[in-house]
Amino acid sequence: MRKNVKKLYDETNPESIERYSQELIDKSFKDILNNYFEGQEELFNSAISYFNNPRGKGSLGNLIEEYFFFYKPNSDSDADFKEAGVELKVTPIKKLKSKEEKYSAAERLVLSMIPNNEPITEELEDSNLISKLALMLLVIYLREEDKERLDYRIKYSKLFSITSSVCEEDFEIIKEDYRKISSKIISGNADKLSESDTMYLGACTKGSTAAKSLQAQYYNPEVKAKRRAYSLKSSFMTYILNKYIIQDIDTYEKVIKDNQILKTMNFEEYVLSKLNDYIGKTEKELLEMFDIKRSSKSKYSQIAFSMLGVKSNRAEEFVKAGIQIKAIRLEENNKMKESISFPTFVVKELLKEEWEESELYKLFSETKFLYVIFKNQNGEYVFKGAQFWNMSTEDLEKFGYSEWKTYQEKFKNGINFNIVEKDNNTIVYNDLPKMNQTEVFHVRPHTSQSAHLIDGVHYGRGTIDKNTDELPNGDRICKQSFWLNNKYIIRQLNDKFIEQTFD
Repeated sequence: MRKNVKKLYDETNPESIERYSQELIDKSFKDILNNYFEGQEELFNSAISYFNNPRGKGSLGNLIEEYFFFYKPNSDSDADFKEAGVELKVTPIKKLKSKEEKYSAAERLVLSMIPNNEPITEELEDSNLISKLALMLLVIYLREEDKERLDYRIKYSKLFSITSSVCEEDFEIIKEDYRKISSKIISGNADKLSESDTMYLGACTKGSTAAKSLQAQYYNPEVKAKRRAYSLKSSFMTYILNKYIIQDIDTYEKVIKDNQILKTMNFEEYVLSKLNDYIGKTEKELLEMFDIKRSSKSKYSQIAFSMLGVKSNRAEEFVKAGIQIKAIRLEENNKMKESISFPTFVVKELLKEEWEESELYKLFSETKFLYVIFKNQNGEYVFKGAQFWNMSTEDLEKFGYSEWKTYQEKFKNGINFNIVEKDNNTIVYNDLPKMNQTEVFHVRPHTSQSAHLIDGVHYGRGTIDKNTDELPNGDRICKQSFWLNNKYIIRQLNDKFIEQTFD
């Protein structure tokens, strides 16, 4: 290892640190090691082997700290460059699958561990976390599927402050997020924390085997909770990276037009108060009021955004928080005809997944939903109000895991088909568990064009290429997706929307 390395920057000066970091741009992580271990091939190869292991303890952030900035990584609660008040964060982006050069954050940005063995503060400004947020040096590299991790190249390096005046609204929301997290922990409910509780600042599970990280809570020693870390959500990081670092972002309208609003109420309270002004309007009246086509597939999100004073079909805060709008249409008997569908999955990818890294787990552990609720009254759907909802940790880890695992095993072990001729039509049934056999999720087709390929025979009007997915044995089934059960959804609604009890 090289000795007596002279630091080529002033570690007390943020601008000096940033200027020096510009030398990283267009370099790969291997280039950094090669420069450090120049002429020391054995040490260089050892470092390559160590850092190329994605499951190893040598993170790419540690690599830059030690071999570019020349200081030993540590777990101090203070900022990395303490005298300058600068926190170093090395984070990946990925290129979107489009013709244009568009990027998104490849993952959340982990800030610091949430202590489980000591008290925490109720307010963000009084916490150690504030030193991590006040001034960050974001070193951003491009993650590419066809490359080893040390061949990833650094694209950007720039100072950024979430506490600056340009991020005033974001910081108010982050402070409220922190309050929600600390409130749950202090009340002894750290085991019930979920990333989807909050908007921009999350409490993410830490480690590839989070289930094995259970430890006693400081505020409730009798109940163990997973170790978690404060993090900025990937949807929020995508916005920050594109707007402030890459400076290439679509312009979205804000729901909050005046930052002072967040001094007196939180974001969710404000949204619901705006939507409540339209309670009692029929769906038809709202479509006409906001000039929205009844045939539009996104008509309910368009209605919601219009009620919030947003003319486009995307609102800045919803994009940054990854909030999804879902319409709930209740019948007069308080039942729902339809469940809620989610994107199709690829069977062979589902079979490779571990639960806590699965697409389904990530969706419901990280996503907050806004339910806009309509009820059938004398043949007209009337707007009854709205509520924010996210799945509880208990439901996700108990029922969600069990049902996800059941479907994964069924696809793995083989699906049985029953082909029936009925009224001059051929109907293909399968033995996947049906909705009435599950509590939270069920799996069924997500395509209007049915198609199967069983033992080499094509059934259905859909095409094999566009409408089917391959099973492990080579047969093909209609493209499938997870659906959130309608009876489960009804049980999640506030009592004011339900006038009678359902089994």
